Amino acid sequence: MEVPDIRRRRLLVVGGVLLTGCLGEGGAGGENAADADEDRSDAEPADYPDETCTVCARGVRDYPDWNAQMLHDDAERVFFCTSGCMGAYYTSPSSFGYSDADVARVWVTDYETGETVDGKESYYVFPQDPELVDTPPGRNPLPFGERERAEEFVDGFEELGRGSVERFSVVNFNRCTW
Repeated sequence: MEVPDIRRRRLLVVGGVLLTGCLGEGGAGGENAADADEDRSDAEPADYPDETCTVCARGVRDYPDWNAQMLHDDAERVFFCTSGCMGAYYTSPSSFGYSDADVARVWVTDYETGETVDGKESYYVFPQDPELVDTPPGRNPLPFGERERAEEFVDGFEELGRGSVERFSVVNFNRCTW
């Protein structure tokens, strides 16, 4: 498969984000996507390969504390260097030349523990000030596997409020810019 250059990918990201809005209003995956994978043997996170990010073409393994991955209903798996790239892909997966099948599973790297956690069950914090948290290039939401830990994190910053903690189902990945 031919990998698009970064400029084309950025254009596709922007187009996908503008067309789809937020996850709650047209993100990938049907309502029954989570139920459909219960019997799947491949419904577990995979090791991150030595390849480029599906969205930005950076090395996936270059950002082990930020990695994310998705599994489509047709068993196609895609890998991302960061949760921000995962969000861009989720808004419009077919824009990147991968599967048209619904997204069955999402995994992200928990910001505090470094563990791979269920991305659809996670809580996300969006620091608006790029100086607040040291992240890879671009704005990347901070995933937390537990709401309490996400709220404790935002409590430590005057710039953030409790409204900064959002569930995956209502996350507005339009906040991520590249």
